[in-house]
Amino acid sequence: MGIVAVTGSSGYIGTRLLQRMEEDPSVERVVGIDLKPPSRPFSKLEFHRMDVRDPGLADLFRRSRADTVVHLAFVLNPIHDTALMHDIDVGGARNVLAAAAACGAEQLVVASSSSAFGAFPDNPPFLTEEHPPRRRGNFTYADDKCEVEWLLGDFMREHPEVRVAVVRPCIVYGPNVDNYLSRFILRLPFLPAISRCRPDMQFVHEDDAAAVFLEALRRGAHGFFHACGEGTVNVEEIADIAGKRLLPLPARLAYPAVDLLWKMRFPLIEGPSGMLDFIRYRWVISDEITRRELGVSPRYTSSEVVRIMVETHRKSKRAR
Repeated sequence: MGIVAVTGSSGYIGTRLLQRMEEDPSVERVVGIDLKPPSRPFSKLEFHRMDVRDPGLADLFRRSRADTVVHLAFVLNPIHDTALMHDIDVGGARNVLAAAAACGAEQLVVASSSSAFGAFPDNPPFLTEEHPPRRRGNFTYADDKCEVEWLLGDFMREHPEVRVAVVRPCIVYGPNVDNYLSRFILRLPFLPAISRCRPDMQFVHEDDAAAVFLEALRRGAHGFFHACGEGTVNVEEIADIAGKRLLPLPARLAYPAVDLLWKMRFPLIEGPSGMLDFIRYRWVISDEITRRELGVSPRYTSSEVVRIMVETHRKSKRAR
């Protein structure tokens, strides 16, 4: 891999990759880019506190002689300033792609998300790596991931000399993850469901997600790859695992109520109503191509990941 530049290097996937690359003799040096420093020292890491939208990114990649670029820096937790979130997610990705082209990178690995497919009532039973993303227009994170994939399609056509791997994880969780998705399950006094909808959902352990990114890097992979836990779990089963009551809500009430509470900055509501589509409609992915081409399969099932999430939260509460 040589010299690897990693944006979002201090996040949970970035930290896992740094740990793996620290032990990999094919990695000479890692150029880390993030707004926060790493949680622990890495001997191969050259850290730069930098925004991914910084126009100096291309110069940094050139000076560092990066031959591989990994782009992990995105805003996951919804913020009220959707224009800013879009600028960081899409504008940042555009800047990273330009910097990768300018430095002559041979390989580019980008974190997308299975949410880029959107939660639609006509989604197939399993979305494969070959299905195109679809923009729903009501949830910034998923919409931004979709738009970034459109940018990547243009980049692949304009730069066929660069090997581009796009990794789409489903909902990621592990002991080092704390985000609005996990808090949605752990902190609400109940788990909402939309009417009688109980779509299958997927979770992937952070280590299993990192393994897909790492193998894409090691193999110089090109194309789209999925990271998901074995099997599925629905919201009723999640409520049972978490020991919470399931509260079915009619869509006509749930959507405007969540939007109102989000605008009021109610502390337990961490996103607009668009996120409810993801517990209303099926958006389950297949990782068949990933298993075949990268030789990677998950160690944890979706149910096990949820159980780990719940148990980690319980241990944390007991330790306080």
